[in-house]
Amino acid sequence: MKIKSMTFDDLVVMRAQVDAEIETRIAKQRIRLIEAIAELRGTVPTKALSGRRGKSHPLKGRELPPLYRNPKNFDDTWAGRGNRPRWLTAALKSGKKLEAFAIK
Repeated sequence: MKIKSMTFDDLVVMRAQVDAEIETRIAKQRIRLIEAIAELRGTVPTKALSGRRGKSHPLKGRELPPLYRNPKNFDDTWAGRGNRPRWLTAALKSGKKLEAFAIK
């Protein structure tokens, strides 16, 4: 088929088909390369083939016991994970030490 004699719409359709085929071949080649690297390392390439980026943290979703307590309001606690609560940030900025809020 001669490209110069094709209509514009036919060229656009052909371009989409070529782009799709290129993407498919890139994906297949990438999988082959990952498998070859894993074979050289002596590991199994499960993460790369499953599309998963990594395992979540083992403590994710678990409730931990609080490590710090607000002395002004005993209901305000912090387990030491995530962002510091506002009451603790304000107290630290005022010069208090983190150890002063530790639950013993």
